[in-house]
Amino acid sequence: MLNIAKAVIYREVAWFRRFLADYIVSWILPLLFATGLVFLPASLSNIDTVVKRMSVLYGVELSLIDAYTVSLVLTGIISVVAAVVNDVMQTLFAEFRFMDVSSMILESTDLKKYIAINAILRPAIMTPMLTLYLAPMLVAIHGLEGLEMFLIIEVVLLTSAISLGIFATLFAVPLTFYTRISRPWTVSNIVAPAILAGAGIYIPLELAPLALRLFASLTPVPYTSRALYAIALKGFPQELKSFAVVLVMLTAAYITISGLLSKYAEARVRRG
Repeated sequence: MLNIAKAVIYREVAWFRRFLADYIVSWILPLLFATGLVFLPASLSNIDTVVKRMSVLYGVELSLIDAYTVSLVLTGIISVVAAVVNDVMQTLFAEFRFMDVSSMILESTDLKKYIAINAILRPAIMTPMLTLYLAPMLVAIHGLEGLEMFLIIEVVLLTSAISLGIFATLFAVPLTFYTRISRPWTVSNIVAPAILAGAGIYIPLELAPLALRLFASLTPVPYTSRALYAIALKGFPQELKSFAVVLVMLTAAYITISGLLSKYAEARVRRG
């Protein structure tokens, strides 16, 4: 199991070095998104009006710095959801269906352990790489307090990413071993936006369809968003306690279900 973990770490580091340009793009786009969310509407009215409307939306009086900080921090969960859901689902599918390395994997370990490492370790490595852009921005805005804020945000995003990795596995295992679908990205490209829309990140939560809200509530994303919002406004202690309780409950459920799915999938694969 340790050797598999080392292989996964080596692969992620190698991919980071090989596709550094992609990561740079993934840092620039959230910055553009956060900036546009606050300043683009100001081109139609003025910045004070935009901040007031955001204050009404979030239910608390915001300054321009607060509004931009909230917009910036929430881009972290958008990046993590998009990358983790797609990567965990598509990598498992590619290794067992496209590249067909199942015999090599099953000779060295059992499928349950391999899937667990793929679901937990990969999101844990990817998250700091994806959200590195938050550190200099928060420090530039808030000074040393921004660095403390970044470290707390990273802990929240890291735990959420691991939980999301296991959640994505609940889709990846049936998709890989029990269907004949040949384009897994059609599923993962629907799952990630559905989670984000139902969590109230793209649109106000009360405007999201009930089905999307129920689907998103099965993930830690809505609770992560609220925790990040509270951290951005420095009201994080109680929100983090609620976030931790919900995350533990969801993760326990994910592990139980994914473990059973992995067990049955391994029996299916070994039978051929």
